[in-house]
Formats: sequence, structure tokens, C-alpha cells
Amino acid sequence: MATQNPEAESFYRQGLELLHAEKYTEAIEYFSKAIALNPECAEAYHMRGELLTMSGSIVEGNTDLQRAKTLRSGGMLSGGRKKPAKIGKINLREAESIYDQLSAKDDFSGNDSVEFSDELFDHAFVDDRVETKQLWDGFIDPSCPEATSPAILEFVGGGREEVFRAQLFQPSEDEITILPADAEGSRRIVPLRELSCIRLSRLPADCEQKMDSSCQVEIIETTDGNIYHEYISSQQPMKNGLLAFSTKEATLFPYTFFPESSIKLRYQERFLGDILLEKRFIADEILKKALEEHQMLRSMQLGKIIARQANLLCSVVETAISSAHAKGLQGLRIGEILLDAGLVNEEQVMDALDFQEKLQGRKLGEFLIEKGILREKELYIALAEKFRMPFIDLRQQKVSRKVLTILPRELVLEHTALPLRIEDATLVVATPSPNVGELREAIRAYCDLPDIAFVLAQPTHLKNVVGILYQDRRRHDSDN
Repeated sequence: MATQNPEAESFYRQGLELLHAEKYTEAIEYFSKAIALNPECAEAYHMRGELLTMSGSIVEGNTDLQRAKTLRSGGMLSGGRKKPAKIGKINLREAESIYDQLSAKDDFSGNDSVEFSDELFDHAFVDDRVETKQLWDGFIDPSCPEATSPAILEFVGGGREEVFRAQLFQPSEDEITILPADAEGSRRIVPLRELSCIRLSRLPADCEQKMDSSCQVEIIETTDGNIYHEYISSQQPMKNGLLAFSTKEATLFPYTFFPESSIKLRYQERFLGDILLEKRFIADEILKKALEEHQMLRSMQLGKIIARQANLLCSVVETAISSAHAKGLQGLRIGEILLDAGLVNEEQVMDALDFQEKLQGRKLGEFLIEKGILREKELYIALAEKFRMPFIDLRQQKVSRKVLTILPRELVLEHTALPLRIEDATLVVATPSPNVGELREAIRAYCDLPDIAFVLAQPTHLKNVVGILYQDRRRHDSDN
């Protein structure tokens, strides 16, 4: 491993030794230490990515592998050698025919050659599959105005269309215009609400944006169930949607626009634990032990759960299983074996199954709160950051009576959602969950405002406030 940081190299080598000893959790820890000291260490990213993928953390593993690939293809080659400078980009629009231009040269020398590594050929070596000639021609069409771009439209519910030219936010901010490839064609208007996303070759001049250090890989889930991994900048130039940068190294379509109406959920490709550590809500060693206990509980076998709840020794359970196997009862489940042996009753087995289901579905944040390691407010501040949502303290809010009645009582109680205010024709709603796709659609059915924005609040506080404001006390009293 080529590095100028001896300590980082030491951590990396210790990680390799732990890997060979099949101590995978410890190996990940040492590769992470190497990365912390040397963020340009492609080998450490690669090894950590392989281990994370193998352990089931597919998203995090792929992120590390992609980072390693990017570092290896960056400004330095293996061995620390500098990458040769690129040849200047050739403007395709200046040459009607490259072949004719080459043929017209009279002063050929023995060393004359065409290098396919030249930026001129970038579009030829991308991973994207372009199915129509019209779309391909759009990349080098000299008459294509700057306000338009070759694009791929992905429609809600399925369907994909390659278009020669697309013009964003025309004729209105909630529509795009599809321009014809020839004089015989006609323009077409497509509402943004019909699109899951739009992949673009370039951006309009008034929306120009470049990747910067604020860009983070996020996962975008659309309302039709598609999942995208894209770079997202903290600065968004478009009000009616989300502009993203492709995570592909070589692509004809470096930009993706997600209409606001198509976004079901968006969140950072970061561990919640990393955010908690960054905000110093929890200590590293405490988090590590809590993660081990959480994983152990989630993977607890049913036999151990039954033994604990029925006050049975594990040796008694194991003896019953061995006896059943000796009798040739291979297909029975553990609960059936213990029932047959008379060690437990049916109610105890059903209680154990319910308990196992709760353990497997218990999220890390809930577990940390139950253990008293984390406060609910700290968890939801971290979740708000992960899911790119503002966090609010309800104690600091003032809500007008008019806003409180903008949504029906049944909707508010069903979703535990509280309307807070109206800003610039946007209804701001507090919610206890980052997953707001269903809530957004429910609100749109009752609210005429063009935009809805969501903020995250502590569930306990929100439930109590909604109960006080919207509970029908007369019905409650009559029920009692």
C-alpha cells in the first residue's frame, strides 16, 4: 500500500492480518482507522467494502468499493506516479466529418495516430446504453440550444423514453417540453407529475451547478418503488424538485432531476451510528457494545427464547431436540418438538414467536432509547440529518388556529401529523417519521396549496400535542 502515513499503513496491515484470521468485525474497524488517517487509501476502502458487502451491508459496501475505484482512477496511478495530463477537448461541432478532416492532411508523419483515450471519444466509452440514433445525434448536434438537452424520461409506474431535446420547466415550472428531432415533428408537453425522474446530458444555463465538497451519496426512493443512488448537493437550485449528480464514473447523463411529487423518501448513505458519533450523542465504545448486543438479540434463536420464557435449561432443550432427531422427526420445528416433549404449552410457543418477531423488527434507535443510552430527542436529531429533513422542537412553535384547521381531524390523528404554518404558499407539517410519501398524498387530497414541506419532531411530544389539540373529548368522555 502506497501511503505517506506510517500509522495508517500499520492499521491497514493489521486489518489484513485480522481478515486472514477471519476476524471480520475487527478487520473492518482497523481498515476504518486507516481510512480516518489517510482518506486517499483506496486499498483500505476496497477491503472494507468487500467485508461490508460480505456481512450483508450491501449499500455501505458498494459505497466503499465505488470510492476505491474513484481513488484508483484519480490524479495518481499505482506506485504514486503522476497521471499524465489529458489532451485538450476537441469541439465536435467544428468538424462536420472527422474522417474528411483527417484525409485532407498532407503532412502525415510516421508517428501520426488517433488516441482513443482523447476526450473526443468520451461518449463512446460510457456505460450507458443509448437505444435510439436520434438521442445519440443530440449529443453532437450543433444547432441544439443551450436551454435544451438530450434526455431519458423515466415515467411513474414504468416506461422509458429517449428524447432528442428536452427543455425543463417550459411552458410552466411544472412541465417540460419535448422538442422534435426534425422539422416535421411537433412539440410535446409532459407534466412533471408523470415522471419518476429525468436524466440529462447538460443543465440549462440558469440552473448550472457543479459537484462540490457538500455532495453526499443519498438514496432516493420514488413513489413507484424505484431506488436511485445519487450525489446530492446541500445547495439546490430548483424549487420544484431535487437535482442530483450520477454516481457513475463515465456517463452520458451526469445529471438527474427528481420532481418533488415523485420523491417518496431520501436519506444519506451513512450509518446512523456514524451520525450519532459525529454529534457526540454517544461514545464509540458504548455504541460498539450496544451494536453487538442489538445484533445478538435480533439473531436469537427461538429455542433460547422459549427456554428463557419457560424457565428451561438450555441443556433440556438440546436434549429434546437430539431425542426428536434420534426418532427420525427431522422436519419438526423447535416449538413443535418442545410441545411434543411436554416441556411447554402452545401459549408459551406463540408468546415466544411474537417476542422473536419484535426482536427482529426492533431498530437500533429504539433499542438505544430502551437501554437508556440515548434520548429520544438525540435520536431524532440524527435521523433528521440522515433523512435530510429539518428537526424542530415543538415547545418553540406557535401555530395559528387557521392553520390547525387546514387538515381534517381524522387525517391528523391517523398520521400523528401537525400542520404548523404556511410559508410562501407552502404548508409546513410536523411528522414523527421520515417516510412521508403516503402522508403527502393524503394531504394533497384536502389541501389546495401547491407545495408541502415536512419537518421531523419527537414522536412522544407530537403524539401528546396532537392528542390535546384534536382529540374529541366529548366522545372520549362518553366512551368512559
